[in-house]
Amino acid sequence: MNAAEVIAEIKQAGGEIWAEGERLKFRDTPARLIPLIREHKTALLALLKEEQTGHKYAPAVSVVPEPAMAPQPTPATVSCRQCVHFQPGSTALGVGVCLATTNGLPPKEQRGYLAAYPMAPRRCPEYAGSPS
Repeated sequence: MNAAEVIAEIKQAGGEIWAEGERLKFRDTPARLIPLIREHKTALLALLKEEQTGHKYAPAVSVVPEPAMAPQPTPATVSCRQCVHFQPGSTALGVGVCLATTNGLPPKEQRGYLAAYPMAPRRCPEYAGSPS
């Protein structure tokens, strides 16, 4: 889908999209179109500015990073009990151990709780999802 088709989809769904400076603004837009808006932002801005002013704008060249340069996802904010690496302690809501590390403590990037406490919110690069 190209930028013009994205605009047509938004309008057909009863939504609105417009440019304010170098920012896109939209309302009542179907959620399924949000990734396409992000993907085609430069072209959408050019089309919308052209509609507003009547002048044709050339979209800026976008640079796609190499896979090695691609942004890394930020660690998930979780609690230890949500992770399959968490081994509960012997007391209810007691301290447990993290099986992802050799010393049983959560990964080094942690701040706050040093132990693998079930309810402690943390950003964990070793998070492995809920046990099923």
